[in-house]
Amino acid sequence: MIERGIVRVVMLMLLGAFLLGAYLLENIGIQYVSEGGSLLLKIHMYSYLGIVLFTLLAVRIGLFRLLQGLGELKTLWWFGMMALLAVIFYGFMRFGTSGLAYLIDTLFIPLLIVPIVCLLSVTSKERLLTLVAYLLFINSCLAIFEFVLGQHMVMVEFASFSHFRSTAFLAHPLNNALITASLAPLLMSCTRIPVVLYLSVVTLALFAFGGRAALGIFLIGNVLIVLPKLVGFFNGVLSFDRKKITYFQVLFFFSFISLAFVLLLTPIGDRIFNKLYLDGSAEARLDVYVLLEQLSAYEWFFGAGYDLLSNIAFYIGINTVENYLIGWVLNFGLLGGVGLLIAAYCVPFALIKGQPLSSKIVLMNFFLISVTNNALTVKTSSLLLLFVVLLCSYRPKYIAMVQS
Repeated sequence: MIERGIVRVVMLMLLGAFLLGAYLLENIGIQYVSEGGSLLLKIHMYSYLGIVLFTLLAVRIGLFRLLQGLGELKTLWWFGMMALLAVIFYGFMRFGTSGLAYLIDTLFIPLLIVPIVCLLSVTSKERLLTLVAYLLFINSCLAIFEFVLGQHMVMVEFASFSHFRSTAFLAHPLNNALITASLAPLLMSCTRIPVVLYLSVVTLALFAFGGRAALGIFLIGNVLIVLPKLVGFFNGVLSFDRKKITYFQVLFFFSFISLAFVLLLTPIGDRIFNKLYLDGSAEARLDVYVLLEQLSAYEWFFGAGYDLLSNIAFYIGINTVENYLIGWVLNFGLLGGVGLLIAAYCVPFALIKGQPLSSKIVLMNFFLISVTNNALTVKTSSLLLLFVVLLCSYRPKYIAMVQS
């Protein structure tokens, strides 16, 4: 009975994280990312649900028993949580409450949900994986429809974009591209939708989002997944049913032709194909390193001064630091940046140890794509979804089988 309730609340969190994007909340009058408004509205609904669920479970079954379910993740979880809380405290002492709400939605809640998901059975975890997989597919379909119609589902202005870029449910195109390209390699086999069809739709969606780095890393990741299976097949190590191979070949052929037709004969590939060079957007990602040259020895460790933080545009031409690692160093110093890096990745790295290659590709994609923009210095559900997907696909028995 308790597990059923937990699953329902976690599903509600995932639905909220997917469907209630920043732009939608702003359009219905909730000042979630804009300046002003109530401090309570700066934190997303899924964060409140996660905090309430964790508190109720701690009261109902006891905090010790709740955290005991972490198993071998317990030490790393505490390490990541303590590092994050230390940075939040330092940030509060330095900036007050200004600009710290994103740490709750982006980093705190993903860590808080780890012991909750660890309590669930394999069947419940598979249900969560299926839900996220279908949500990702629906989001990709919506992105394609938005691009075809040339209109966003939610009102939004992108004055700096030279090409139309879909926003779908997950707000900013780069946030969409990060989540889609990172999670799809593992989720594409978690639905009843043919893998080739799922892959084709996701690839088209990445073109609609206009994420060049995400698309390239996504394609490389899929090649790395398929390559060992192809080598094993041709070497006779792996065997497949002939009917399935024939079915796959036919589906792959028609999907490839359809995908090529859409990309070459429609505008959906313009953003990628017309900008295969170092444009202003790419230069902005390289210029951010100039900011590090302005730091004194003290600022390297404890964060940049107010003068530098308020004049970023003077050095790189834009107000956004298109690299969250550098953004962390500028705001919290090297010590705080390392703390946030530990909070973000210590648990995911433990979750891919001894797991199938697809899990490793998911984390590789996420890290490589995310460092090309300010993904984790803004409010995003990307880490929450990453944690849930890796937790639900984590199988300790698989580790034992590999080791034996």
